[in-house]
Amino acid sequence: MKNAFGIAALALCMTVMSFVAANGEEYWIYFGTSTDKTTPEMDANNIPRSEGIYVGKFDTETGATTDVRLALPARSSGYLATAPDKNRLYFVGALDGTDGWANAYACEVDPKTGDLKVLNGAPTTGQGVCHTDVRADGKFLTAANYSSGDFSVFKLKEDGSIDKVTAKYFRDGSGPLTRRQNHPYGHSSYFITTDGVCRVFMSDLGSDRINVARLNEETGALDEDPEIPFLKTPAGAGPRHLAFATDAAGRLVVFSINELDSTFSAFQLDFKAGKSVCLGTWTTIEEEYRAKLTDEETLVDGKEFTYGNKTAAIAVVTLPNGKRVVYATNRGQNTIVAFDVEPLLAADAKEGLTPPLLQRVSTNGSFPRFAMLDPSNKYYIVSNKKSGSVYTYKIDPETGKLSLAFEKPTQIAWVIAGGFVPVEK
Repeated sequence: MKNAFGIAALALCMTVMSFVAANGEEYWIYFGTSTDKTTPEMDANNIPRSEGIYVGKFDTETGATTDVRLALPARSSGYLATAPDKNRLYFVGALDGTDGWANAYACEVDPKTGDLKVLNGAPTTGQGVCHTDVRADGKFLTAANYSSGDFSVFKLKEDGSIDKVTAKYFRDGSGPLTRRQNHPYGHSSYFITTDGVCRVFMSDLGSDRINVARLNEETGALDEDPEIPFLKTPAGAGPRHLAFATDAAGRLVVFSINELDSTFSAFQLDFKAGKSVCLGTWTTIEEEYRAKLTDEETLVDGKEFTYGNKTAAIAVVTLPNGKRVVYATNRGQNTIVAFDVEPLLAADAKEGLTPPLLQRVSTNGSFPRFAMLDPSNKYYIVSNKKSGSVYTYKIDPETGKLSLAFEKPTQIAWVIAGGFVPVEK
């Protein structure tokens, strides 16, 4: 039997999936995109270069996305996060050519139309911002600064606008792959509350670390967690994004998708005991495909990839029968893999377990940069950045296996992130 308190506490701070949709409920679905002039004007499927943040209407009964349009012109709307209960959307990047490239922006969502109104913006005080997360109660925002390798926390005002940077977090370090890990590279950060304590988990691709810090509710400061200051992935793994679950003993389990070696890791955390265990690290690609991996990658759009594979997104879904499944996406191989992670979430879970592989399925496009669960947990939405195709997959409620909901994709070029806000009738 799952620990109900632990699950409830965890759910309170999960940003995008902190609510449950009824059948047939509609949501505004948002897509942040890359609009950089270094990308071709047309992608591999002749979809024109995007212009900012796009919005459509998503039906949780059918899985259909309709009436997609540009909601906000932005020079770079790379990663976004939504606070559904607050009618707020936040994104990082640049609004126009005068404000630089490392900023965070707050937007008010009109719940009746889906339109966006920019409230304000503020510098992240870092370089190369690539990820953001908003706490579900709308009080704090994070930003991961890739190039400078640090992480920022902002306090948010009552109206949802950004107040100020209240914390900067940086831990020096490096990894064995000198071209990608010569110093810290901040790749993502998340608010997670367990046992009444809010912590920020921060993935550092450069140092093979997931930093853990406590958030001061009054000041917004970050202090290294005294019990579990960091999690360590295998050398050269390069942690990218994270997903979270609560196991049968009420412990937090952290899943890390590792970009550089095409794996994912699972960590079991017991803060009261001050103990963390890496349950294991497993490949997201076939071993025969692994022979094609090389660090000599090219990220130039329009050219054939020569570097094999780099993982991108990870998510945990809870099925109606209580079973948990992890989905991970592979750029290069262009696949989604599904794993049954129930063995890792058992009360007696220990190192050495291997989660069963349920499925390996094509993303039907090129370079699946982003994927997300819908609010009803019935669909998995995958964005192929380089082929302008966003596909919706049905989740089998018994097994967690995926199948295409529609043969025809939603067409948006260079999608990087997404989120949901409920439609107000």
